[in-house]
Amino acid sequence: MNEKKKDLVTCPECGFTFSKTYSRIVSCKGCPQSVGHCALIKCPKCGQEFYS
Repeated sequence: MNEKKKDLVTCPECGFTFSKTYSRIVSCKGCPQSVGHCALIKCPKCGQEFYS
């Protein structure tokens, strides 16, 4: 359970709380940086990119 909480982030723009893993799968699909070690997280709801 604690591992799941570590994966959760909240978007500073819209306040949506989501999993980093979900964001990487859904929001970063097609981005060449998603294969590497990108430090940004993209909100699947509003598209805002931010550092965790």
